[in-house]
Parts: sequence; structure tokens; C-alpha cells
Amino acid sequence: MEELKRLYKETTGLDVAEVEIIPGAGSNRQYYRLKGNDGSTLIGAVGTSRDENHAFCYLAKHFTEAGLPVPQVVAESEDGLRYLQNDLGKQSLFDALKGGREAGGRYNAHERELLRRTIAALPAMQILGAHELDFSQCYPQEALDETNVLFDLNYFKYCFLKATGLDFHELKLEASFQLMARDIVNIPGGAFMYRDFQARNVMLDAQGNPYFIDFQGGRKGPVQYDVASFLWQASARYPKKLRSELIKVYLQSLKQYQEVSEKKFRQGLQLCVLFRLLQVLGAYGFRGYFERKKHFLESIPPAMENLRDLLNEGGCPYPYLNEVLIKLVSMPQFKPEKKEEVRRADGLKTTELNPYQAHPLDGPPTFSRYDAQGPLVVRVFSFSYRKGIPEDTSGNGGGYVFDCRSTHNPGRYEPYKQLTGLDEPVIRFLEDDGEILTFLDSVYKLADAHITRYLQRGFTNLMFSFGCTGGQHRSVYSAQHLAEHIHKKFGVEVHICHREQGIEQVLNPGRAMIFAAGLGTRLKPLTDTMPKALVPVCGKPLLQYQLEKLMAAGFTDIVINVHHFADMIEEWCQQNPMRCRILFSDEREKLLETGGGIKHAAPLLCDAQDGFLIHNVDILSNVDLSAFKDAGRGRAATLLVSERETQRYLLFDDDMRLVGWTNVTTGEVRSPYENLNPKNYHKFAFAGVHYMNPRLFKYFDRFADKFGIIDFYLSVCKDEPIYGYVQPDLRILDVGKLDTLKAAEEFVIK
Repeated sequence: MEELKRLYKETTGLDVAEVEIIPGAGSNRQYYRLKGNDGSTLIGAVGTSRDENHAFCYLAKHFTEAGLPVPQVVAESEDGLRYLQNDLGKQSLFDALKGGREAGGRYNAHERELLRRTIAALPAMQILGAHELDFSQCYPQEALDETNVLFDLNYFKYCFLKATGLDFHELKLEASFQLMARDIVNIPGGAFMYRDFQARNVMLDAQGNPYFIDFQGGRKGPVQYDVASFLWQASARYPKKLRSELIKVYLQSLKQYQEVSEKKFRQGLQLCVLFRLLQVLGAYGFRGYFERKKHFLESIPPAMENLRDLLNEGGCPYPYLNEVLIKLVSMPQFKPEKKEEVRRADGLKTTELNPYQAHPLDGPPTFSRYDAQGPLVVRVFSFSYRKGIPEDTSGNGGGYVFDCRSTHNPGRYEPYKQLTGLDEPVIRFLEDDGEILTFLDSVYKLADAHITRYLQRGFTNLMFSFGCTGGQHRSVYSAQHLAEHIHKKFGVEVHICHREQGIEQVLNPGRAMIFAAGLGTRLKPLTDTMPKALVPVCGKPLLQYQLEKLMAAGFTDIVINVHHFADMIEEWCQQNPMRCRILFSDEREKLLETGGGIKHAAPLLCDAQDGFLIHNVDILSNVDLSAFKDAGRGRAATLLVSERETQRYLLFDDDMRLVGWTNVTTGEVRSPYENLNPKNYHKFAFAGVHYMNPRLFKYFDRFADKFGIIDFYLSVCKDEPIYGYVQPDLRILDVGKLDTLKAAEEFVIK
């Protein structure tokens, strides 16, 4: 902020009297309204990408010289991370259209006029803006190409289509995508394609004239794409009649700048609408289903309605893709319900659809777009043979069925007749007898080998069923113990159903969080062009080492927080699929430190009943994560510590319970206990790995959004026992500096 204020003063000669933070809308830039002591204002932008900032400033200057309605850039910082632009006011077209949106697409005369003005101004931006434009200055690429189109189509496939559970043929769908990418790139035109042309990116002056912002992602491409982006914006719910009217307005304006074949234009527009709808559904799937952001979840129903309308009009020319999409819009969770009347605040009436079921997935949000088939879920049943073998609802054939009737039956004895295989007396009877244990030894070996291969091959469902005479004692015991064995060994999600007892239980997969949001300042200049998480050691990124280590220990639900070069981390995960669910906790707007990062990700972690593991991305070690997880279960938190030399130590009592912190160089001591003497306690260094129970989340309110995790643990250790864990043979290396990379390579080789 101080650098931005300095740039303001250098530019205007004025001091900044007031700063207003402008809420972001998904960008990794932060905007501020800077008010000088003379009352004038400028907008200041702070970004994390020099290239992206450069693209915006170049395009803004080019468009300004062409007389186009865009903000004027008045100053840029030398480091390329900050710039100042003139203030276009506070009202966006999106805000001005609020009444029509809330009324389900019933726009009044004034709102329709604003839309006509905006769409009529677009061709000048596209055609005049492209004149003498150096497209090589665009970010991140100069033109829409097939690779770009395929990326967005696969984003739809992995983030939305697969999340619905709809079955489809991968190769046939890919062939449709290839054809579609070719056709879109071959749409005639060398215009400036805004790419994110929507009401949020249009500002209105006092007279209602539109000004265009946030065009830094633009590139060369077809004009139809922006029309599709604007008119088929899901949340806008523009009626068909209004769309048709606005397309005519657009074409009349476009004809002022070039010859237009309306037939070819509409053919290209239909294709761009299809592409845009799939593209936004991918984004809504990721931001909604997996990040659980309300705005994006609410955008899914109208987007599906747009897609349904397009398909009804024959808008998908690719037979197999058309078949898949028809099945998609016909799924129960996307079927529209009856219409209800809605009254606007200004008295106009309209009808809109009741909300759809916004989330087609059961259970907590997960992210599986990087796994071609999704993670394995194991279902384990107990049943009575008298009532038949459990039905396989997955359609995969039913898996294994084991007959427990050869083992000693406690149900023959009166003391056990009213009990089940979950009750302690029955458990003691079966285990003291021993037959059930011998029986299960063979089952475990078979199950372990089978699950290992299923995980390797990416299969998603496996079923085990145990039957006995009444489905009460032996089958219940066997099903429960196999389920717990599988969950503990492989960390996969296990569903237990004791059918005859009416008991169901879900053992959630092992959950972990990787801290990958840091700036990696100590690893500069490497981290000037990549995130710390992707710094390679022996040719493999640090992030990959952590993912592989976590998966080997049974953690299959993994949250990664991202900030610095967040897009690169997400792209790497897409291109390097792992057999786990990955979900990103987005800290692009603000780096929250370790404690704040966990607080921000809490909605993704709160259902981890046994706790979750947290691992710094730049820590290499030989820690046994399975043993560490077992030690942490049931505790509020457990910290991996070592006896290495450092300046800062955690202090533990004889029971290895955390009591404080000290800096041995300065003599500083921090503790919730008064007058604590470090000499009376054991000193250990924190190793960047810890295991936390969600019950600690209730203490997060003691802190603001940004705070360190050690400060948090010190604040709660008097209320909740926080333990240290020492692995005697621990080898650990913090890959935080350039001079540690060589040591890291030697560490990995060993």
C-alpha cells in the first residue's frame, strides 16, 4: 500500500487522504480508490503478475488512443506490479441490472436501454481496437487456439460433467472436443476478443454511457465469442426475445466497421454459445461444487436452462457430444420445476423457475477433476441370507460375498440374542473363540490385494458383503472390522451398512492440507517465475513429493492453499493427475499465513471426524505419516517436533504437552502460563507437520483472518492439550533457501 501511495504522490503531487478497498471479483489484483487531499480520486491496482499488468496497461493505452471507452492509465510503477487509472465511478452495469435479475429476467425499459448501449459499443472495441494492435502484448497468449479451447472443454469435463456421475465414453467425447476446437478456431475474423465481456466488467457514467474494464485477458479471436459471453451470462437470465433484439443491435453496429454475412455470423455465434456454456459450467462446477461458493452454485440452474434451450434448437452439431449433453440436462438434479410468479420492486411481474438442487454430489465438497475416474469408494454390508444378498446399486456386479455361517454363532446363546456384533460381549465371545479371526485373516489378504489393484487402475467402486443366519452377530462383526481395516490401511472412503440392524456409517477418507500459498521469498530468483510448490528437486516438484507421501499414508482428500502463481499450481495438478481428490483453498486476494490459511479452509476440513494432517510443501522428511496420524487421532492437535538446533523452540512438559515458546537468542518467552521458566521444560523445534482436530475451529474467532498457527496453538494450549510428537530416527530438511536445494537432492537420493 505504501508503494501505491508513493506512486500516487509522484503522479499527482498530492498526499493520499483516504483509501477505499474495492471488493474483488475473482481477480488476483487488488483495487483501491485513492482520494487525494483535494478530493479527487484515482483507482490504484496492485497485481501479482507483471505480464498481466503490462497487458492491461498496453491495451488501455492503445484503446485510449483509438478513442474507445476504457479507463485511462495515468501511471505505472517501475516494478510493473502497480498502476493508477482514472476513476470511472461506482456503478457497474451489473449493479444497474439488479432489478431485472432478481425478477428472473424481467428488465424494464431503462435496463433494456443500458443493454442496447453496451452491446452497440462492443464492435468498436473489437474492430477498431484490433487496428494496429500488437497482439503479442496480450496475456497469456495472443490468439485463441485449439489448445486453449480444449483446455476449457476438458475443464468442463473434469470439473462439472464428472462431478454429476453421468457415464460417458471418454474417447468419443474427446473426438467431439477435437472437432469443436477446430471449428471454433476456424471461425473467420481477426478481431480483438474481449474474452470476459460481461455486465460486471462494464462501468456506467452519470449519463449511463458504458466504459469497459478488465480486458487484460483479451486476444485475437472471433467477434461472436464476446456476444455469447455477454448475452448468455447465466445469472442475467435474458429472455430470448431480448437476446434477439440485442443481437440485431449488435449486428447493426458491427456493419459500420465491416461487411457482415448474418447467416455466417449466426452459425459462428451458435458454436460460440455452445463453447461458452460448457466453459462457464466448468467454472461453476469448480467454484461451486468444490469450493462451495454460493454465487457459482446459484448460477448453475440458469446455465443449465440456457444449455437446454440451445440443445432444443439443435445447437450442438456433434452427435456424441449432443447425446451426452441431452442426458446431462435430463438428470433429476437439473430438471426445472414449475414456474412461480415473481413481483419486482417497481411493480413489474414475471415468472421464474424454482431453484434446482444445486449440488449433485453427496457428502462434503471434494475435487476430483485430476483423477480420470475419481477416487475409490468401498461399500461393506452385513446381511441375513434369509432376506437375500444386498443389491449392488453401483452397477459394477456386486463384488465379494462372504458366508460367515461356518463360524461359531453367539446367537445360539441366550445372553447374546438381543445384542449385535457391535456390542462388547459379542465381540469378546467371537474373538475369544478365534474362528472369526482366522476367517477374517484370509478376507483381509484378499481385500488388500484387490483394493491395491483397484487404486492402481483408477476404479471407483468395490463392494464386500458378509452374510450369516440373521444378519446380527457374525456378519455385523466381520463387516465392521473389514471396513475399519480398509479405512485405516488405505484411507479411502468406506460406507458401512448393517442392513438388518438399520445401521449405516461412513468412514471418511484421510484428509490433509498442504501449505503452498507462500511467496517463497528465500528461493528467489526461482520464485520470481514459479511458486515454491513447483520448485524442482531431482526433476520433481516439491508438491509432487508431498502428494505422493500423503497418498502412501492413506490421505486421499487433500486441500492445497494457493496464492503466489496459483494458476500454475492448479494447471500442474491438472496435467499430473494423482489418485486422490484435490481441492484448492483460494487465497489469491490475500495471503493469510499458516493459521489464517487453515481458518479460510475450515469449511473444507470441518467434517474430518478423526482430524486432518497439515504439511508444509517445502518440508522433506522420513516421518512415518501413518504412525503420526495414529498418534494424533482423538487429540486436539499433535505437532511433529525434533531436537535440531534453532533459535526458536516450542516448550513441552514431561507429558509432551505444549506450554509455551521461546527464542533462545533474545530470551523472549510466550506462554498462557504466567512466569513460565523455559529451563524447566523440554525444548523442541517445530517440523512443519501437524495433525489437528476440527474441534479447535471454535477458537479461530480469537483471531482475525491473518495469523500464524503457532500463535494459535499457544493461545489454546491451556484450554486444549496440544502434544508434541518425536520420531527417534527423524531426518528432516526445510527446502526454504537456494543453498538447501543441493542438500535436498542428496536427501531425496538417500
